[in-house]
Amino acid sequence: MDEVSSLTVRLLGGSPARHGDGEIALGPAQRQAVFATLALHAGQFVSRREIIDAVWGERPPDSATGIVYTYVSALRRALEPVGEPLVASRAGYRLDLPKQQVDVHVFEAELDRARAHRLAGAHRRELESLRSALGQWRGSALDGIPGPFAETQRARLNELRMSALERQAEVALRLGGHRELVDELAVLVERHPLREGLHRMLITALFRSGRQAEALAAFDRARETIIERSGLEPGPELLALRQQVLDDDPALHHRDQPDRHRRTRTAPARPSAFVGREFEFGRLRRNLTALLDEGRGSTVWLDGEAGSGKSAFLAEALATARSRTRWVEADELSGAIPLSLIADCLGGEALDDLGKTVTGLCEDGPLVLVFEDLHWADEESLLAWQRLQGFTARLPLLLIGSARPLPRRPTLDDLRSRLDGDIVALPPFDGPAVAALAAETLARDPGADFLEFAAEYTAGNARYLCELFAEFADGHEPDTSPHSTLATVVEDHLATLSVPGKRTLNSAALLGSSFTIADLTDVTGRERASLVGAVEEALAAHVLQAEGDRLRFRVPLVRAVFVANTPPAIRAVLHQEIAATMAGSGAPADRVAEQLLQAGDELTAHWIPRWVLDNVRALSTGPAIELLHLLSHQRNLTEEQHQSLAGELAALLLPETDATPSWSAQPWCAPLHALARVRNPTARRTS
Repeated sequence: MDEVSSLTVRLLGGSPARHGDGEIALGPAQRQAVFATLALHAGQFVSRREIIDAVWGERPPDSATGIVYTYVSALRRALEPVGEPLVASRAGYRLDLPKQQVDVHVFEAELDRARAHRLAGAHRRELESLRSALGQWRGSALDGIPGPFAETQRARLNELRMSALERQAEVALRLGGHRELVDELAVLVERHPLREGLHRMLITALFRSGRQAEALAAFDRARETIIERSGLEPGPELLALRQQVLDDDPALHHRDQPDRHRRTRTAPARPSAFVGREFEFGRLRRNLTALLDEGRGSTVWLDGEAGSGKSAFLAEALATARSRTRWVEADELSGAIPLSLIADCLGGEALDDLGKTVTGLCEDGPLVLVFEDLHWADEESLLAWQRLQGFTARLPLLLIGSARPLPRRPTLDDLRSRLDGDIVALPPFDGPAVAALAAETLARDPGADFLEFAAEYTAGNARYLCELFAEFADGHEPDTSPHSTLATVVEDHLATLSVPGKRTLNSAALLGSSFTIADLTDVTGRERASLVGAVEEALAAHVLQAEGDRLRFRVPLVRAVFVANTPPAIRAVLHQEIAATMAGSGAPADRVAEQLLQAGDELTAHWIPRWVLDNVRALSTGPAIELLHLLSHQRNLTEEQHQSLAGELAALLLPETDATPSWSAQPWCAPLHALARVRNPTARRTS
């Protein structure tokens, strides 16, 4: 082992194998892939089948077993200067090497130490471990090494590295290192322009360094880049940060002593208005009554989409047990810290002995534990939550968890499927509930038309309704263009969607109220197979719903937000491009016209006048008149096109009938009559 101790493996950049200060030549790329597979499982046997799958995937050559044998023999010869680290047995092959001599394992071990320091509140030690972890990188992960296993590991390691870089910057900011961070963050932002966390930290570092104007300029660059690259506005956190910088918000300044943990949240106050959900409310109250009156524990799982009112529902149902309730909420950051929710809810001692901690708390009387937004929770906290469920059979403990349908996670799905308790799903508000909510929150009667619009526009989402009613109370007239506050709420709820999913929905929103995957394929230029994942994600999140072979946005407001996220000028160009694609694929004329009319006043594409003239008789009268009217005001028309379009418009507005309107006899109508006679239009279909 003395010779082997001089062998070091570098899979995070540099030569994969080194002996002292020198490199060991391992040979061709596939041979290096075998070595990398063994190194990533250092100290463990890897079967020949696993090696074949790692190097070739589902389509190995017929001679794969022999090739693996040849590669291993060659690797043994190459590694002779460091002894015999490659061991063979019936189980397969093993690289007999301590993990501390493989940079990937050192990197991951340091990340584990950083997480432990974070839970303990030792932020300086956490920063040291993060720096040590990132110091293992000397280039690209598994650089030049082929095979599906290497590809998967490369993606995993790169994501871990990015998370570590972001966390390192976050901790350094908390510890007051903002001045030193500015240059480093500027480089990271340039390399990873869609990582909003990096943009937020750069803006914060500049602000704390007394460079407010530069912080605002950094926000402008971030917003411009994100819109250009993704077609979407930045998330609400980045938008809110700009306002904090403008307001010189004290909360944005550096605080010397960061908290060790988020404090357990007290049960929120009862909502000012609570309507509907009588059946669901009764189910939860029965569990609470059994706890308080009989000391009988139970478990309740609350399902609901973003904005469905889960928090308000729980606050109302648990109002009589506030003093006995511990309430914690997961977020995107908590998912990176093992057991963070358990520590936040029950204290650090629960990490040592969960059963003892919970039993001790229940000795003081019935206990309610609420874990909100478990879709963000770390894996270890979810497993601990499952253990807590077992305690409800013998302790006066009501355990409550809530989650959205996305992000989908196997652990969460498994936990829910094995639940020994009540699953309560919050439905959207129906018409009577919408009317009741309006009566509770509005000082004046909005009228039946507004209530019908609100119910349809929001699809009964409680949060959207509350925001819409607040805008109505402030004097905003109802329309289908969401105001900033309402749009921010929707964007926050869409944060669980993947970036490819959002891009697909951005294109889908421009297609109109409903569309097919074929439409989406034509518009995006992507293969059907590449769109299926994004569509399935949107269906699982209840953003889209299927109606036969067509898809539509379940909540019209959500579609409106996606549409509004595309700047008007870009939107106009995209609608014209979509119309061109539809026209080329033989779509009905009215659907092409729908896209052109959504483009607004600037119908600049050169093909449009000719298409309208060729298809005007296939259009419904309403769209035909609107299109002809819009086109007649365009500046890029030839004189002949202008005359032809004006003639078609005249023929529609002034048809040859026995009952001629009296105003058509006015002198200014003469040119239109003349054009109408020249065109002599045939009968047209009416809308």
